[in-house]
Amino acid sequence: MKKHFLLVVMLIGLTTVAQNELNAYKYIIIPSRFDFQKEANEYGVNLLLKYKFQQLGFESYLDTDDLPKELLTNTCLYATPVLHTKSNMFKTVVSIELFDCTKKSLYKTQEGSSTSKNFKASYNEAIRKSLKSFGDYKLEYTLIKEEVVVKENNRLVKNKDVKQDVNLSTSENRLNRVSFNYKKQEYKLIKKGLMFFEIENVNTKEIIGKMIASGLKKGVFHIKFNDKTGFCYYGENGNLILEFLSSDNSVQMKKLLLKVN
Repeated sequence: MKKHFLLVVMLIGLTTVAQNELNAYKYIIIPSRFDFQKEANEYGVNLLLKYKFQQLGFESYLDTDDLPKELLTNTCLYATPVLHTKSNMFKTVVSIELFDCTKKSLYKTQEGSSTSKNFKASYNEAIRKSLKSFGDYKLEYTLIKEEVVVKENNRLVKNKDVKQDVNLSTSENRLNRVSFNYKKQEYKLIKKGLMFFEIENVNTKEIIGKMIASGLKKGVFHIKFNDKTGFCYYGENGNLILEFLSSDNSVQMKKLLLKVN
C-alpha cells in the first residue's frame, strides 16, 4: 500500500514537471486535419481542441488561420498536438501528445475512451476525457531562452553571438527560392507548415532532410540533412550555410548553393 502511494505521488510529480514545461509555449497551432481524418475538422475534433487549449490559457489557432506576426520570427513559441487513436466499431480511444518546433515530445495525456456508436460523439467524448490529464493546469507563460547555439572553433557560441554574416533581412524571402544544388544533385524545399520544410531530392523524389526555424535567432534554422543534424542560415553571399558538429566536436561547414533560375 505504501509503495502504491509513493508511485502515485511520483507520477503526479512527473506530470506537474511536464506541464510546467509547457509554460514556455505561448501558442498552440492545431493541424486542420490529422492523419486519421479524411477532411479538415472532421467530427469537429480540430475546433474542439482549439477551444479546449484556449481554456487552458494558450492562444490557439488552426494552421489555416491568420497567425500572429510574432510567430514569423520565433516559431518555437508554439506547440503542436498529435492525436493518437485506437478505434474500432466498439470503442474509440484517444490520447493527445504535444510537440515543440523540433518535434520533441513535451507532454502526453492519458487515454480517453468512448463506446458511442456515433463517430463525432465518440471522438469528442474521448478527447474531453483525455484532456482531464491537465487537471487544474493553467498556462503561466514564461519565456525561456535557449543558451547554446553551436560550437564554433571548439568554443560555445551563445544565442546573442550567432555569426554576423547571417543575412537577417532576406532570409525568409530567400525561402521562396526553394531549389538548391549540392554535389551535382538538385534539392528543393517543400513547405509543410509554418516555417517548416522537408528537403527533397528532385531526381529521386526522396525526402532526405528537414528544416525548421530554430527560434534562437531570426534566420537561423534547425536542419537534418543526409542523417546529420545542425543549424543552417543564409550568408551574405547568398549561400545557405550548414553547420554540423563532427565526431571531434569541431564545426563541419558545408554550403548549399542557391540554384540559378
